[in-house]
Amino acid sequence: MWGTEFSGPEAATRYAFTGKAVVIIDKERSDKNALETIEQLYRLLGMHLLYMDAEDHDIHTAYISHISHITSFALANTVLEKEREEDAIFELASGGFESTVRLAKSNADTWVPIFMQNKENVLDVLNEHITQLRKFKASLEKENWDYLRELITHANEIKRILK
Repeated sequence: MWGTEFSGPEAATRYAFTGKAVVIIDKERSDKNALETIEQLYRLLGMHLLYMDAEDHDIHTAYISHISHITSFALANTVLEKEREEDAIFELASGGFESTVRLAKSNADTWVPIFMQNKENVLDVLNEHITQLRKFKASLEKENWDYLRELITHANEIKRILK
């Protein structure tokens, strides 16, 4: 999967798909000749092919794409609300903030329909995300620094997967 926060033809980049995954849904329900043609096209673009059913695809994308966008939109709104009171807040923003809210620049015309179509999976993931945020909040409120360290250390395990 690939994309940026920008839309339209002017957002196109050369070699955008090289090394990226493409998901073919319900392969067994596809016309054999059409499937071979599209597989060949994707390979020519330098993509690697993944196969899954539609239900698994929707669950997985809710976890690795949709929640990231919602989190970015929410963080941007949080800071924009604070910015009303503090003019200097964006002067302090650096790379970490910019990379975290990059997705908040994404087009609502793209994302509202995606959230609508995958509503149940997005809600499941959002509920889990809220649970995780509450753990961080509770550790701060209770000054449970060991638990806070445990949460962060556990999150660091993502380094094994995303390099």
